[in-house]
Amino acid sequence: MMKRHPLFIGLLGLSAALAGSTAAADAPGGYVHENGIGPDPDGDTNPATITRVIKRDTRTPEDLDGPYRVIDFEAPPGKHGDIIREAYAKEYGVHFGKGLTRQVCKGQRRFYYDSICTYPAAPSGFYAAGYYDYLNAPLTIEFDRPVCVATMAIYPTGAADDEPFTVTIKGWDEAGVPLPDGKAEFEWNKDTVRWMNMAGAYYIGGRAKKIEVSMKTGKAAEAGDILRFLIDDLAFVQDDCAEVLDGYIEEETAETIAEADDIVEESADLPEGS
Repeated sequence: MMKRHPLFIGLLGLSAALAGSTAAADAPGGYVHENGIGPDPDGDTNPATITRVIKRDTRTPEDLDGPYRVIDFEAPPGKHGDIIREAYAKEYGVHFGKGLTRQVCKGQRRFYYDSICTYPAAPSGFYAAGYYDYLNAPLTIEFDRPVCVATMAIYPTGAADDEPFTVTIKGWDEAGVPLPDGKAEFEWNKDTVRWMNMAGAYYIGGRAKKIEVSMKTGKAAEAGDILRFLIDDLAFVQDDCAEVLDGYIEEETAETIAEADDIVEESADLPEGS
């Protein structure tokens, strides 16, 4: 029987630096196609939108260069404990759901400030954004102008050493049509000083008007617990998307060609009539 190699959501990973080891993510099913939503509604295996997930344990200067716009949650303006919901609406056109507040991450002063940032340093500067929802609902982020890329540094406020976590990014376009989900997995490390885990979605052929970010532990005994997590350096792209996505489009094309070659090679080995 011929082995099929479907298109998948890719996961890019670099070696761990400050925040623990990495693990490959499962590829979510379902893509947005030209003629509908689902695994392949019209049977042409031709997705119009592919979400590629990038997950790294280190952030490089290139991640924030070029057409990226970056919200670093630094103060001033603002101060520790501020509710962030509309704090960046005027300048960036970005709206955050409830439950997100500015948190100081500076040495061991979290006890003085009563900060939920449990690390001596943020990925950049002295502040991050802490998220907490007593129903474990995802963090909602909406953009006045749709984005083709949305990435962020993200980490839980604490866990057991090597406890696995999954970050899920769901997206919707301007018409409210769901985009493919992106998932990335990593493990928490008790020796973390400055967390650098980054997760994000690159929408090839689509644009996200709204995204939802959630994090879940892989530890069954704690799956129902209320989870707090931190984000920093929210970076997104609205203009010059072709420049940013070019490398990922080439990679997707190369993967498709390689998969086709695999099918041809396997077919050549099959006896006639198989």
